[in-house]
Amino acid sequence: MKYKVLIVLFTLALLLFSSGITYSIFYSNTNGMVDQKIAKFVFDAQKLDSLSLEIDDLYPGSSKEYLFSVSNNYQTTKSDVTLEYQISIKTYHFMPLVIELYKIEDNEILLLTCDETSSRNQDKELVCNSSIQQMNYDQEILDNYKIKLTFPSSYNTLEYTDLVDFLDVEIKSWQKLG
Repeated sequence: MKYKVLIVLFTLALLLFSSGITYSIFYSNTNGMVDQKIAKFVFDAQKLDSLSLEIDDLYPGSSKEYLFSVSNNYQTTKSDVTLEYQISIKTYHFMPLVIELYKIEDNEILLLTCDETSSRNQDKELVCNSSIQQMNYDQEILDNYKIKLTFPSSYNTLEYTDLVDFLDVEIKSWQKLG
């Protein structure tokens, strides 16, 4: 009886380990809370995920410019992967402004023009997105940008007197795949 039990257990063990099923254990010491938003705005010597610009001193026929940068590093941390990012501009567009986003390299490259012809989201905000930009992982990169706001002189009427508008600029970044 004792031998029959051992033979049955040995046969079961042999079937179990020879059936082609692989058992493995994965162990990781990371906490899963890695900051994926490494691409940051650099504006007024601060690193930010978004900018909120108050527009209150423009009048018909005037323009204003804001300079900022996008970086793939933060303090002592640099991205270890190639990043892609997109700049998104949102405004309620109370003032009839023409918003232009330029990338500054050797010269200025117009990336987008945002005006009343652009689409609005469900919150009635005018939303404009830039083309997707890329930052390679092998060096610290600082991409320079300019937002130019122009209040056309054709809107020189009383209904646009003392209007204040806000411009929200956000950055969406992700790891480049492939």
